[in-house]
Amino acid sequence: MLDGLLPAIVDAAIARGASYCDVRDVERESELVDLQDGEIESIERKGDRGIGLRVLRDGSWGFAASARVADEAGLRALLDQAARLADAARTVQRRAARLVPQAPQRGEYRTPLEQDPFAVPIPRRVELLRAADDAMRGPRVTTRRGSIAAYRTRKRLVTSEGTDVRQEIVESAAGLNIVAVKGGVPPAIRGDMRSARQAGWEFVEELDLVSLGARYRDDAEATLDAPAAAAKPTTLILDQSFLALMVHESCGHPTESDRVLEHEVAFAGTSFMWPKDRGTLRYGSTHVSITADARVPGGMGTFGWDDDGVPATRTPLIERGIFTGYLTSRETAAALGLVASGGSSRAEGWQHSPLVRMVNVSLEPGDRSYADLVGEVDDGLLLESPASYSLDDKRENFHFSAQVARVIRHGEVGGYVRGVGFQSLTKDWWGSCDGVAADDWELHGFLTCAKGEPLQSMRVGHGAAHARFRDRPIEVRA
Repeated sequence: MLDGLLPAIVDAAIARGASYCDVRDVERESELVDLQDGEIESIERKGDRGIGLRVLRDGSWGFAASARVADEAGLRALLDQAARLADAARTVQRRAARLVPQAPQRGEYRTPLEQDPFAVPIPRRVELLRAADDAMRGPRVTTRRGSIAAYRTRKRLVTSEGTDVRQEIVESAAGLNIVAVKGGVPPAIRGDMRSARQAGWEFVEELDLVSLGARYRDDAEATLDAPAAAAKPTTLILDQSFLALMVHESCGHPTESDRVLEHEVAFAGTSFMWPKDRGTLRYGSTHVSITADARVPGGMGTFGWDDDGVPATRTPLIERGIFTGYLTSRETAAALGLVASGGSSRAEGWQHSPLVRMVNVSLEPGDRSYADLVGEVDDGLLLESPASYSLDDKRENFHFSAQVARVIRHGEVGGYVRGVGFQSLTKDWWGSCDGVAADDWELHGFLTCAKGEPLQSMRVGHGAAHARFRDRPIEVRA
């Protein structure tokens, strides 16, 4: 019933003095199966649907949302509330919000699927997780966890500028985690909850959870028996999952333009990548190029249009080591003097106003093979998957530790060591990169990136290949 009323309500907003209005009709559903130590911990199904409406009046935003709108009267009440909030915001607004131009958009976007994950019976999902749980069993493995999840979002965006687009996004995810213990050494953890893709059940099957569980068990057991690493400067090669998180934290967040404009200072912090530095700041070596691309097939940050109605696009953030671009919305692009938005305005759900969010922010492949990167190392370490991490609020200083560390001697990957961590300044770290592999780029999906007040949890994507960093000091906690 509401479908035919959305264009009329944005027209009504303009008639009442708004310079812009958009309305989103969003329906979400999710299913999660979670096992611990072979037993079902929870089977959860959730869903909701609601309307979110924004107006821009005299340079101030007003936003209102409800899950109880059922007719034209409900939409008009929502518009009244948004208009009142915009008028209230104007009394304290320090600068008027403006939007860069955007041509009207029409169309549909749907996730390409081979098999709908919601159509896979729950017993089949449980059976797969129990098989993976069996593979994770080991003499010193004390905790085993596994989960499979499916998400679907249907939404329609209608704006006062003539945009009317529909999207249906389906995502699948699976994760395994184990803890192994041995007297006299810290526990070994192994897992990755960032195995998510905009895809169907076929992605879960491609993960091969049984083989993955056996690998995680072997890594954890070997780490318990391994000697402590030598605390000395060394060459590090990081795997794709490790770099995905580093790109997220050390490049994705500081290039969010609302942080630069100090919209997010209270909760998320600011940045060290300022507008005056675009085109000149040496962020990393010439081997480092990082892009934001909402068109990557299967990415958790992939879509047809963002929540400003901007088509999915590709934005270089770092080009051969030089900082060149930001993640932007139509509002932040205007504030920064840019001519167009980078299409990074997204809301978690109908009840949230859009924020600048990462899309698929990725380290671009290099020009070397992974075998060459390893083969040129006489004495170094291969690090896989982050165990812990912390960063300052500008993302200029960070600390990471590794779940798995293996010795590289004379060009070959050998045995395990434990307790490896490192701390660095962002520019120093990426400046020490002397090679990125060309042949093993992988896309990783993050289910939760927290930002905003009230808090919004967004799904984002990050791609990377193995990369090498020379002469890095490490610390050892073993």
